[in-house]
Formats: sequence, C-alpha cells, structure tokens
Amino acid sequence: MYIFGPVPSRRLGLSLGVDPLLSKSCNLNCIYCELGRSFKLVTERKLFVPTADIVKEIKEFLDKGGETDFITVSGSGEPTLALNLGELITAIRAITDKKIAVITNGVLLSDPQVRRELCLADVVLPSMDSFTKETYIKINRPHGSINIEKVTEGLRAFAQEFKGGIWLEIMIVKGINDNDEEMKRAKEVLDTIPGIKSIQLNTVVRSRAESYAEPVSDETLKRLASILGPRAEVIGKFRNGVIHTIDSVESAILDALKRRPMTAQEFEQSMGMKRQQVEHSLQKLMERGEVERDDFNGKEFFKIKL
Repeated sequence: MYIFGPVPSRRLGLSLGVDPLLSKSCNLNCIYCELGRSFKLVTERKLFVPTADIVKEIKEFLDKGGETDFITVSGSGEPTLALNLGELITAIRAITDKKIAVITNGVLLSDPQVRRELCLADVVLPSMDSFTKETYIKINRPHGSINIEKVTEGLRAFAQEFKGGIWLEIMIVKGINDNDEEMKRAKEVLDTIPGIKSIQLNTVVRSRAESYAEPVSDETLKRLASILGPRAEVIGKFRNGVIHTIDSVESAILDALKRRPMTAQEFEQSMGMKRQQVEHSLQKLMERGEVERDDFNGKEFFKIKL
C-alpha cells in the first residue's frame, strides 16, 4: 500500500499519509530518525511509484468514506526525491478538496524544479535542525554533496516563491542543539526569511536511529522558543479524533507502523477504539512476529519487527 492511516499528527491533526518512495530513501541520516539509520544515502530524484497507483488508493479511501484533515506526502524518507511529486500533488488535487501537505527535510529546496512542484501544495513542512555547519552535520549526517549554505539559500528562495503556509520544524536533541547559541544563530538567519509563517520546536518522542539522540524537557523547548520570537511555538499533543480506515484494524496498525513507531494510546485516540481492542490487535500482531515492543523515554512504543 502507498497510503497509510490516517495517523495522529501533532502538527496536522488526522493525517492520511502518502508514501511515494516504497522503501527508505533519503539524502540525510538523521540521528533521531524514527525509521532508523539510512545505510545508503540517495541524492538523485527518480520515479519510485507510478502516480496512478497512489491516486487509486487515495480515491478508494475517499470513496469508502475515509476522513482526514490533511493528505500528507511524506513516507519512507525524503518525498522530494520522487520525480513525480508535482504530478502526484496535481492528481490528488483533481479528486479531492482536502488540504495537501508535504513534509520535507528541505535539502532539495535549492532545486528550482522541486520548488515549483512544492508550490502546488497547501502547506509545506521543511525541517532545519541547525544553521551551523558543525551541528547540522552532527544531527543530520548529510550526504557529502550537501552543504548547509546551499540548503539555507534554498529555503530562502522557496519562502519567497510559495504562497501557502511554511511551517519550519527544528528538532531539538539534548546536548547538541539545545543551547542558546544555536537558537540565536537560528534566529539570526530566520529573521531574514519572513515568508516562514511558523517555527515549530519539536523533540525526540519515538524510537530513533541512535540511542544518544535524547529528548529535552518542555521547559527547555519553551525557553528556546522564546529566543526565536513570536513565530516560534512548541509542538502540542495530538487532538483527539476518530480514524476511518478501509481495512481491518490490524492492517491499519501495520500500515501506520511501517512508517513510524506508535503507542497504544495513539492508536486508541486516532481509531476511536477502546484500549482493550487496540491491545488485543497489537498482541495478535506480536504473536505472529510482525510487531515488537520498544521502550523509550518512559513510554511503550510498538514497531515493525525487522
């Protein structure tokens, strides 16, 4: 399947995910990535999945009464690597008036063609975890051909061209970019990019690629947001909603877990089910060897068993 969820998103409410990549394909190897490490970085755009195949699944979901707040192109890595991204957004727009979002690491914003394609969306959520070279490399571990100056200028150019909403995410990792100097540098750069509507501070909340990628406290996030100014906000928790899926509960759980680890509570909130029902389905999946537990930061997550 090329669609998943809807899953609860702290930024987009109920989000129907769209994966144009099939398997993890990314030009970064972020230490906090919930999909794990990127063992081979991808830098060239190519066609991974035919547009018609993806749109067919979205149409089936909608025709069967599926509900969602956003249709979000993200998936197994960096979606701007998909050569048919613009075609995909246009095709989705032709079958629904649901808002379309794209979650991107922002690396390819330096490419004018990628910027043109992203301009077809309603909301674009790029990430930029540091504006200093050393810290950017430490957190995001980019392909050797990527440099922070080019990425920053791509973000600046896109902010000038895009008419929709740009919600920039900064992922804060304990002991790496959680200091005042990092935020002052971020503010210095971001103050020159007024086109960004919101600067959203986040921290590690799920399983991650490296065990040393630790979360920071809410107090730290609030302090750092105050440095960035009025556009900055700390990402809140997912607001309750009801998920409407076209398959069984177990299939819906597996589809969601293929993209990111989740807690039983998150499934309970998004599916509108009782905890006992969720736990029963998760237990069956674990007994079949398809899902396993992973304890992180005092919470019990479930993820696909590799």
